[in-house]
Amino acid sequence: MFFKLSMRNVKRSFKDYFIYFLTLTFAVCIFYSFNSIADQEAMQDLSASQSEMINRLKQLLSFISVFVSAVLGFLIIFANNFLIKRRKKELGLYMTLGMGKYKISQLLVTETLAVGILSLAAGLAAGVFISQGLSLLAASLFNVDFTGYTFVFSNDAMVKTILYFGIIYLLVMLFNSIVVSRYKLIDLLTAAKKNEQLKVRKTSVSVALFILSLIILAVSYGVMLKYGLMESMKIVWTCVGLGAFGTLLFFMSLSGFALNLIQQSKKLYFNDINIFVLRQINSKVNTTFLSMTIICLMLFFTIGVLSTGFSLKDAMNKDLDTSTPFDASLSLLIQEEGKAKDIREAEKQLELDLDAYGKTYRFNRYQTDQMLKPLLLPYKDKSTEQLIQKKFDDVYVMAITRSDYKAIAKMQGKEPAALKKDEILLVSSAGTFKDTFKRFTKEHKTIKLNGQTYRIAGKVVNFSPSTDFKGMEYLTAVVPDAAVAHMKPANSIVNIQYKGGQKAKDEALYKLLYPFMTGPSQKEYGFVLGGATKSMVYESYTGTSAITVFIGIYLGIVFLISSAAVLALQQLSEASDNVERYTVLKKIGVTKRGINKAIFRQIFIYFMMPLSLAIFHSVFGVQVVNKAIMVAGGGNVLLPSLLTGLIIITVYGGYFLATYSGYKRIVR
Repeated sequence: MFFKLSMRNVKRSFKDYFIYFLTLTFAVCIFYSFNSIADQEAMQDLSASQSEMINRLKQLLSFISVFVSAVLGFLIIFANNFLIKRRKKELGLYMTLGMGKYKISQLLVTETLAVGILSLAAGLAAGVFISQGLSLLAASLFNVDFTGYTFVFSNDAMVKTILYFGIIYLLVMLFNSIVVSRYKLIDLLTAAKKNEQLKVRKTSVSVALFILSLIILAVSYGVMLKYGLMESMKIVWTCVGLGAFGTLLFFMSLSGFALNLIQQSKKLYFNDINIFVLRQINSKVNTTFLSMTIICLMLFFTIGVLSTGFSLKDAMNKDLDTSTPFDASLSLLIQEEGKAKDIREAEKQLELDLDAYGKTYRFNRYQTDQMLKPLLLPYKDKSTEQLIQKKFDDVYVMAITRSDYKAIAKMQGKEPAALKKDEILLVSSAGTFKDTFKRFTKEHKTIKLNGQTYRIAGKVVNFSPSTDFKGMEYLTAVVPDAAVAHMKPANSIVNIQYKGGQKAKDEALYKLLYPFMTGPSQKEYGFVLGGATKSMVYESYTGTSAITVFIGIYLGIVFLISSAAVLALQQLSEASDNVERYTVLKKIGVTKRGINKAIFRQIFIYFMMPLSLAIFHSVFGVQVVNKAIMVAGGGNVLLPSLLTGLIIITVYGGYFLATYSGYKRIVR
């Protein structure tokens, strides 16, 4: 009997459950799709460094999925709370007819289970197909060949999805049982006649809180714009906390303050049926300010992470060609206690024949006595200031000989610059410092290195003597061969251009370098060997940027869906309570068009309140993050911001229109 009644209730309340059901389905779909990415066929044929990146992505997704499940659990419990409120009168009638609280709890548990199973099945079915497209996107981001694509179903992702959402549904059932056990019959029957009361009633208190919120937000904006993300994480988290608290005070004060402010404008307040719309918005604000705050912060995160995530990807993948002129470069750190004094000795100890890999060239890089920080600090700009201040305390201008420079340039297929006897050429692969270098060479025609003054030949040239991770060659001077006699050798380097068999050679060098990067080989051989292959550099940056974009899309979509769903459920759950009010409007002569306009305005204001402040937050937040991104080589913020706007309009706007349509249908 209870099962039939539960199914009948689900069918009868389909209008209320529809957005709830779609939200659950979409949540399951997204959860499965992202957690199945590592098992897709496109992610199987990978190099060693790419496999490392995919494993890192898989670990991050597993960790973040716990957080996402908590967010979705909050959303589902929050939605259930509103759905139960919507059905208080119905539950009161059941109790009046003799049904006990335990039986009512059983009824709600059965309904929740039915909706949960349906949404889980539909979400998994949709996720299986969405994950195929997502795997192609992942393959594109990781630069993986997906010509041999096949349809894949991930058992691990399915089990994880069923497990996580099963736990969420159990918590929802427990929550429903606890809520029902606390209800009294009189409260259930009279619930529709009760409005939530505004805790802050005095206009003076509301105005004070509003002004305080603006001050707190202004302080957090100002501090973040001044210090950025690289100064101190304590400052960052303090500003985040202040921003969240300021947002809470803003919405807490807005309900009482805004209504009183609008009442001062008689023309606006009494125009059309604005008085009704404003009273509708203000009638249940007791929990609105809290939910508005959470929604606003989630929307802010969504806008920020989607916009800056794509910008970071562009920045990290920029200028990689300049940083990787050779197929591979190995670099020995020259130390007094080291067991190898140059790269040939290291090769001999490792029993490594690099000449068999292809064309090679070996040279030394020297450390001058000129520190980079005092040289460039006077010519800093917004994109380089924090990097120079924080990272350049022990960074020196490096040097290579003219003969090495000429040989390296020819090996790259470039014509070496002609230099006079007393001239030096300054080269760098750090594109971030392009403008800083221009200002430096404009004011300085000479530079002093190890007691010798040299004329600078023109501007700083975009050139890298070896393959390395982007931006590591900050500033290198090409000096006369005799000048290095009094300089300290810092690195012994070998550049390699392969002769066929690139993949096998890349894999061999990765297996050689990885133990040195992680430490074991340094202890075993007694020297420090670094370097990179061109594939390692590209895969590192494309992999890191791809992970950033993936995590951003994952969290952004979950937060966006959650935000829009909560607002939609708030409005739809209250729609039936407002039926009598709209009936009164009809009786006093308000047309159907006028009523629809009132509904539209009410829902539009509800949806725009958190979104408007989130956009305002994002204006400052994106500036701060973009300032940090400039250190990585800049990035185009406009296009990612437009794409983010399109996503928000599509999802958020879709929920808005669905809510508007559902609201009209309920009060009709």
